[in-house]
Amino acid sequence: METQKRRIIIWLSVLLLVVLACDISFNGLGGPSETEQTLQAIQMQQTMVSIEQTTESGQKVVEAEATATIEVKHTTIPGKPGWVSQWWLDISSKGTAGQKRAYGGDYLSQNLLERPFTAGEMVYRPDVDLERVELSQDPTFYYFMLHLSGLSPETNRLSAYYGVELDISKDGRGDLLLWALGDGSTEWSIADVFVYKDANDDVGGSRPLLADAPNYSGDSYETFLFSPDHLSDPDVAWKRVDPADSSVMQLAIKKSALGNAAAFMWNAWADDGVKDPTMFDYNDFYTLKEAGSPIGGTSDYPLKDLYLVDNTCRMAFGYTPTGNETGLCKTAEPAATPEPDEPEPDEPEPICDCDSYDNYTFIMDEACCVYCGYKWGGTAEFACYQ
Repeated sequence: METQKRRIIIWLSVLLLVVLACDISFNGLGGPSETEQTLQAIQMQQTMVSIEQTTESGQKVVEAEATATIEVKHTTIPGKPGWVSQWWLDISSKGTAGQKRAYGGDYLSQNLLERPFTAGEMVYRPDVDLERVELSQDPTFYYFMLHLSGLSPETNRLSAYYGVELDISKDGRGDLLLWALGDGSTEWSIADVFVYKDANDDVGGSRPLLADAPNYSGDSYETFLFSPDHLSDPDVAWKRVDPADSSVMQLAIKKSALGNAAAFMWNAWADDGVKDPTMFDYNDFYTLKEAGSPIGGTSDYPLKDLYLVDNTCRMAFGYTPTGNETGLCKTAEPAATPEPDEPEPDEPEPICDCDSYDNYTFIMDEACCVYCGYKWGGTAEFACYQ
């Protein structure tokens, strides 16, 4: 240890002399003044002292750092998502990826995005293309399963940020954003998992979900409810890749983080472009001209500043929507089933052939007499008469 300390001191002394020599030689060419040289020498000496102290107590410093490390202990870990309570099919651009365009479903003015392509060249990323989203729950957690079209061709895994926006007040403004970076792990983890909160209720600007660009001036999701540096409860939010399907990202959040809300609206996100929750809603920050369009043949094609992002419409969970909720997923109204025509009453079988008699006096059967429109007398003289 003593030998190592001497070597470091000798090396720094030589370095100090070289630095001072260089400074002096260039002083006539606008180099540092004598005062500046003195300050540099003092800084070098302080560095030497600092390293010497570290060398003398090196083991103690390492031990102190190890002691200061706080181990995160989890008490409540999510399990396997159960029965799917709700699901939605999102438009996928997989079928038109070869044409470098989206199949449809992109309406920037309404914050509905279908942009799983790079900017300019429109290279398709299957791990940013949502196909189906699902929700399930247990007594502690809500689970969200995000099905992607495939894996990143570069990393061979889900590599984007994946999220769920929760509108607890059901007013079109997101209240919480569960946000996690894909890393391919199939174990439940809190690494790079965040929960953002909009404490001042300005997400969406003056018109929730409708475009306000370029006049929005809020701060969107400005507060951390959960992050690696905000672990008052280290079990709030989790992520993993479905062990049975590498193209499915699973996210879990404690119901207590939602104030145990049993009814809310939600939608899903995949983002490897802007990926900035402080800029939600994106259509409040980007005009169509700035964002570009994934729809081939339009004047704003191709994508520009808003790229590699996909989201879904919003689903109403735990309550029956009125149909007027902002951003609500619209389901096709079932076609009215025509009422079956009332069947025509069956014609009764004829009792007799009235035309076969010359006249009513020949009808000797009461039922036939009445059937043919006559009166029954029942006597030999007036068996059937008018």
